[in-house]
Amino acid sequence: MTNMKKTIPGGLEWPQEFPGVHWIDEQEERAVLDVLHNGSLFRYYGLKPARHVDEFEQAARKFYGTKHALAVNSGTGALTCAMTALGIGPGCEVVVPAFLWVASIGAVIQVGAIPVLAEVDESFNLAPDTLESVITPRTKLIVAIHMAGSPCDLDGILAIADRRGIPVLEDCAQCNGGTYKGRKLGTIGSMGIFSLQLNKNITSGEGGLIVTNDDRLYQRAFSAHDMGMVRKNGRLAQPDDYALSWGQGRRMTELCGAIAGVQLRKLPAIVGRMRASKQRIKEGLAGTPGLTFRRIIDPEGDSGPFLIMLLKHAEAAQGLLQHLRDSGFHNAFRIADYGLHIYSNIAALVKKVPLSAAGNPWTARENQESVYDYNLGACPRSDALFARSVLLPIPSCLTLEQERAAVATIREFAAVPVSRP
Repeated sequence: MTNMKKTIPGGLEWPQEFPGVHWIDEQEERAVLDVLHNGSLFRYYGLKPARHVDEFEQAARKFYGTKHALAVNSGTGALTCAMTALGIGPGCEVVVPAFLWVASIGAVIQVGAIPVLAEVDESFNLAPDTLESVITPRTKLIVAIHMAGSPCDLDGILAIADRRGIPVLEDCAQCNGGTYKGRKLGTIGSMGIFSLQLNKNITSGEGGLIVTNDDRLYQRAFSAHDMGMVRKNGRLAQPDDYALSWGQGRRMTELCGAIAGVQLRKLPAIVGRMRASKQRIKEGLAGTPGLTFRRIIDPEGDSGPFLIMLLKHAEAAQGLLQHLRDSGFHNAFRIADYGLHIYSNIAALVKKVPLSAAGNPWTARENQESVYDYNLGACPRSDALFARSVLLPIPSCLTLEQERAAVATIREFAAVPVSRP
């Protein structure tokens, strides 16, 4: 039996997301070949001087407008190095939103701290109005995740964090190129991190980036990402005591740096293309009965890779999802079922799987007062939103015909009454 690939109305196909991939051309090819011809795949030395990771960091400092930019080997590596720089470890609680990616929680566990879940609101980002209720004397970090391409309410979050003396780490993995009130995301909290994994707004296959304006935090992150020391002229050197650590070997390779440098130059165009497609689709769906959209805190700062639609109830959301998939939109999801983006879907979190037989971090003496439940129902406000919401990726290469097909398909579903059982 032959598998037939479903197409959207008009015989069109809805592309896979992978925003940066759709923009790869001979520029990335030339950059990669340059690395291979130089025989310098490691960022600090080789047959000829390595330069691509250095150039990527230099371009990142200019693009984001920060004093420091540190290239690492993944978004997860960026999180763990940033948390290490911020002094997070046993005895610390780290606030994370109920809608996230597993790596944001995994990094907390890896440094020996305890994650504390916080509700999201209709922006699908951390809800400032409930944030204060989850803060304890052990709260040492708030991770503000700009989920699904749209910025958090940073004013609301920072007002609470600053009053309590708690640093904010911006997780911009899904919102690279986004802004908040004209400022680049990642530059507003104490530190910002980005991912360059395949699904992200720009990609080098794997890779990450840390940005900060704080000299000490940068030196501590650098030490953590390398061999626990700093470098001078590419060679390991003894840092000041505050930066001396156990390194994690999170350096970015020259191959990734070469691609990342090219992709960074394309980021404004990629984001602009997704934002324009998303806006046209939303305009086409305006007034559709029973359908609203996530609240966008700063529309001009939205990076555009996902459209989140809210239905009146869970059965309607499931119906729309089925209709979309039957119509060829294979990469749509009901958010409640969106894999490791939902706290209660992360089995290792729900079961509190330890890092070792010692049970850490859950049984560490320093964490004995931090006892939390991560089962479904821990964040009821968020759970209710997830159940009635559908996410549709907005690829960076859509045609007007594909956009119109999406609008027509969703409106077609809305025209059929959905009864609750």
